[in-house]
Amino acid sequence: MSPSATATSSALPSLRNQPRHTPSLECHPPPKPSPLSEPQLATLDTLRTQIQSNETFSAKQKAWASDDTLVRYLKARKWNLQEAKQAVVESIQWHESYNPAKLDREGLWTETSAGKLYVSGFDMESRPLLYMKPRLENTAASPAQIRHVCFHLETAIALMPEGVQNLAILIDFSGSSMRTNPGVAVAREIINVLGSHYPERLGKAYIIHAPWFFFPFYKLISPFIDPVTKSKINFVDMKKQKPRSLVSTPSSSAPASEVDAASVRSSKKSSSPAGANGASGSALDNINLLDMIPEDMLEQEYGGSSDYVYDQEAYWTAVEKVLAEAKKEQA
Repeated sequence: MSPSATATSSALPSLRNQPRHTPSLECHPPPKPSPLSEPQLATLDTLRTQIQSNETFSAKQKAWASDDTLVRYLKARKWNLQEAKQAVVESIQWHESYNPAKLDREGLWTETSAGKLYVSGFDMESRPLLYMKPRLENTAASPAQIRHVCFHLETAIALMPEGVQNLAILIDFSGSSMRTNPGVAVAREIINVLGSHYPERLGKAYIIHAPWFFFPFYKLISPFIDPVTKSKINFVDMKKQKPRSLVSTPSSSAPASEVDAASVRSSKKSSSPAGANGASGSALDNINLLDMIPEDMLEQEYGGSSDYVYDQEAYWTAVEKVLAEAKKEQA
């Protein structure tokens, strides 16, 4: 079916084909971030003034540079005012020229045909859930692959409930091969785009069924991943999954400084993934997906009850609605 054509199948997509774009009852608001210190407030105020007083920016661009956005950029740049300002300015220019949320069915039709990436569901803290399935890779390395990733990131951002600032990613390597695994060059470019234009957007990443060839690849790209970002990556042992625990488990609701510091200390003990699934330290042992993602939001093959089945036409229809509503709110 062509991207511009109407569905011609005898049956319309069923409810199973509708992506889960509404949080379930188990999803709850994330904990409020710790208050900023006086020096941080002063830095934020200075950055806000510099951006809002820039006459070259449109009202829409200034609205994009909200306090939440500025704080994310400041955190990512360790509260260095000049570095954060440069990053914000570059992102404003990038959004204007690149337009990552562009609804380009024709340009992305091949990339979205297999369902290798899609946003469906939310985790316990109401973060949109981005599924990535490398085994379904159907294109060679190209700029379209980068745009495809950005398109889904923009979809996840548009779906974030009030107070939610980041997303969760589930990467399932089952059935993947060295041929379908993204190349180092593409991975580095994606990491660069994420760090430059989507700072502090990753809440958690869960890597499942990581194959042996993933770990040399991971070692090659690790130097390009910020330590704080790296601390949010968890290798999940599917053999140890169980029903949701009755006892609460550690989550990202702990103060970021404590989580990041502990993770960095752990990463120093293990320079490369190891163990049954290549996970490092306690990341493998402590992650139970049903403690992190509501059962009805998690797909059945990972222990949940969601029977979602990707359908390209149904997905595009849903995403177009989400991005159109987001654009309307920003106008």
